[in-house]
Amino acid sequence: MPDLSEFPRKPEQVIKSSIEMTADGGEFETGQLSKPIELTSDWDEVLIGFGLDPAVFFVVDDTVRMSKWQSSKRLENGDRDIIWLYSYKARFAKRAPEATETDIEALRVKIDNWRPKATSVPKTDAAPSTFVVCWADWQIGKSENGGVEATVERIQQSFIDSLARIKELRKAGRNIERIAVLNMGDPSEGCDGNYSSQLFSVQLTQRKQLNLVLDLWTQGVAALQPDVFASVLCNHGEWKRNGGSKSVTTDSDNVGGYLGDTLKRIYEGRPDGPKEWHISHDEFVQVLNLSGVDVAITHGHKISGKEFEWLRGQAQRHQYETGVMPGLWVTAHRHHVSVEDFGPFWRLQCPSQDGGSKWYSDSTGKWSTPGCLTFLAGQHDQRGWSDLAIL
Repeated sequence: MPDLSEFPRKPEQVIKSSIEMTADGGEFETGQLSKPIELTSDWDEVLIGFGLDPAVFFVVDDTVRMSKWQSSKRLENGDRDIIWLYSYKARFAKRAPEATETDIEALRVKIDNWRPKATSVPKTDAAPSTFVVCWADWQIGKSENGGVEATVERIQQSFIDSLARIKELRKAGRNIERIAVLNMGDPSEGCDGNYSSQLFSVQLTQRKQLNLVLDLWTQGVAALQPDVFASVLCNHGEWKRNGGSKSVTTDSDNVGGYLGDTLKRIYEGRPDGPKEWHISHDEFVQVLNLSGVDVAITHGHKISGKEFEWLRGQAQRHQYETGVMPGLWVTAHRHHVSVEDFGPFWRLQCPSQDGGSKWYSDSTGKWSTPGCLTFLAGQHDQRGWSDLAIL
């Protein structure tokens, strides 16, 4: 170890205790410490030292940056000794308040009282097509940008806008023979196991999340009256043990499958319900035939490596197993709109309808604009799809 006693300490090594605070959180720095912090309760004592209540604030992502350096100290006998000094720096944020029963009941009353307007179907001789509505990454329970209430408002507005879009396309001469609703994954946020601060930032318990999603699904189906309903498996829908990263049992234990099964139990056999159901058991890719076009759907969290190679491999696998090669892929998970022509097939990537991610925006400077992807699928267009709109 080199002797640093003869070298003066650099000015930047003198660190003062400081805190910067906004309405949502901020950043603290402990200043120069003569010994490392011995943690007993997830940085609670550090938060308390800055006058922050651990019941109200938490350290973002449980990540604290530590600096450590040597310094020279004069002893009582006049000799000098080398000591270690420490400082800690971290970002903190407010815990999201849990929605109360009163809040949930108010949302449910608002959902129950919502009714769509009646629509008419004009006659046309155009080639038939299917109007596809993609419900992607609602992540109900998330607290960002208005939280649950703002997300519910966006979703309900998408129901209204979808009905208006169908009317607009029919007026323009499109022959919409069927309507298909696709749950493209992550309808609920979950409570833990996806990222470190999740448990502190969600507004709803798991049970409340699932009930609210089911309320919205039944309302959306009542409004749009789709002929086809499909639901995929998703990463935020995995049921895990004690916040771990692995599913408790198999891939089939997933919110996408459970809520799809429940919705089917509600509507099956009723004249106002979907006639065709595609609900994943343990399949991560499903293929639907929509007006003559084979459409593959998957949430997208299993895509690895080069995207084109993964999609092509899965398409070839499906052709080997069933004899059907998808000509169109619909994915979600990444929260951003994307349309790609890969040659043998197209890929449409759905935007999310949640409130975004503060962590993602802080880390990258990027954000996604919420919206609901809709399009027409069918042989009416050489691409197998047309009239894409984000509502």
